[in-house]
Amino acid sequence: MSKSLRDQLMGAGLATKQQALKAKTSSKKKKKQAAKSGELTDQEKRRIELEKQKADQIERDRELNRQLEEERQKKALQAQVRQLIDINSIPREDGDVGYNFVVDGKVKKIYVSGGMQDKLSRGLLAIGVLSQGDEDEFRVIPATVARKIEEREPTAVVVQSESQSDLTKEEQEWYADYEIPDDLMW
Repeated sequence: MSKSLRDQLMGAGLATKQQALKAKTSSKKKKKQAAKSGELTDQEKRRIELEKQKADQIERDRELNRQLEEERQKKALQAQVRQLIDINSIPREDGDVGYNFVVDGKVKKIYVSGGMQDKLSRGLLAIGVLSQGDEDEFRVIPATVARKIEEREPTAVVVQSESQSDLTKEEQEWYADYEIPDDLMW
C-alpha cells in the first residue's frame, strides 16, 4: 500500500516529524475554525466551484445536443419533401401553355399542357418547389401529395388552387348558370 505524502516527505528527508505534526494540527485547526464560523475551507470552495463548472458544462452539452437534434430533424424533413416531389412530379415536357403564378411577390411562369392547366386551376394538381442553392425548380405534383408536403414544409408547395368544394351548395347552384368557356385564357 502506498504511503501518505507526509510519510513520503519524511522518508526522503525533506520534512521532519515535528514539521509534519505542525502541518497536521494547523490544518485541523483551520477546519475547526471554518466549521465554527460557518465559512468554507479552500478545499470545499474549490470542490463547489468544480461542481458548478461540471453542471454548467452538462447544461451546455445538453443545449448543443438539442440544437444538433433540431438541425438533424430539419434536414430529414427537407430530404422527405425533396423525395416526395422527385418521386411524384408529373413530367411536363410537351407543355405549350404558359401557367403564371406568384412566388414571393414575383410572377413566375412554367409551361404545361392544356390538361395540366385545367387540373391546376381546379386544384387537382399543385406546383412544388425544389430549392437548389439560389435556383428554384418548379414541378407539377398531385394535390394529395401537395397536402402531405405542406404538413412537413409549408413553403415547399408554391401554388395549390382551392377546389370548388369550398363553395356552399347555394353558391355552387348559383354559379352553375355561368359556365366558364374552355378556351378562356388568363
